[in-house]
Amino acid sequence: MVEILNLYLMREWMTTKEMEKFFSLVSELNSLKNKMGFEQDLLTPGFIKEVLMGSKLKHYVHRTKHGPDAYLDETESVPFEYLTCKKGGTFQLDRIHEENLHRIERNDMFYFGSFNKEDGITLEEVYEVATDIVLTEAKNKISKMSESSKHIGFGLTWVKDNGKLVYESN
Repeated sequence: MVEILNLYLMREWMTTKEMEKFFSLVSELNSLKNKMGFEQDLLTPGFIKEVLMGSKLKHYVHRTKHGPDAYLDETESVPFEYLTCKKGGTFQLDRIHEENLHRIERNDMFYFGSFNKEDGITLEEVYEVATDIVLTEAKNKISKMSESSKHIGFGLTWVKDNGKLVYESN
């Protein structure tokens, strides 16, 4: 009985210590994000993946939630959009419809990043696709989607057929 109690207490202590470390690292990462000038919330969907992708592509990642995801450099004159998914998933453009196609048109290029299916944070491949090609496909998909749906997806096969590989992990 004493051994069971000791195992339980050890597990509780480790869990508490691990959770403390976890939250300490998240807090440290949040402070670093702020120091780097990023204004959006650390836990904004896609934010960390966008920063990872921008780093690999040597792009300047946008510092707020609004606008393009990244730029060629700090002048913010050449905008890019990033779409990401786990390997085997679909790259999704959310809340898109005929009235807000400017969200596509404002970009000079689109980048589609595929992340490792197991860990979800290792960037494996990035494909570059011209904005006019993405816009044409988006219009085609929008014309066929139901009124209630506002999300369109791009499969990896479509991305490979219409883009070029610009990054591959070792």
